[in-house]
Amino acid sequence: MVTAKPRSTNPVSVEASRNAFWRLPLFVARLPFAILGLFVRSIFYSAWYLAFYLLCMLRPFTGMLVLAALVMLPMSIVVFAHPDAAHGMPFWAFGLMGLVLVAFALGYTLFVDWITPPGAEDPFERYRRTDR
Repeated sequence: MVTAKPRSTNPVSVEASRNAFWRLPLFVARLPFAILGLFVRSIFYSAWYLAFYLLCMLRPFTGMLVLAALVMLPMSIVVFAHPDAAHGMPFWAFGLMGLVLVAFALGYTLFVDWITPPGAEDPFERYRRTDR
């Protein structure tokens, strides 16, 4: 009759692998690092959600930037017709400011949408008009 041999013939390693108390020092050694990792992760997610909340709160001001860009177009036409009305600024500067304002508003909205944390929604969506 053939008997199966244990994986290791060293009786100390066989006994240590069967002993549950041998794992306890390893668990105690890893516990502070696991707690520190959870603490760092919680700080990171808290900062992420707070930044998203604040950026969503400022999102309506980007709509005002688009309105300011719409005002820049007629202003550039006026400055083109009457150059001394702008005190030395060229007429194309107002059009360029309008383009930059629109680009910033679109970029800001896309950035806020991009950094949205998992499972989060815009908390200020309920204050916006829904009939548009």
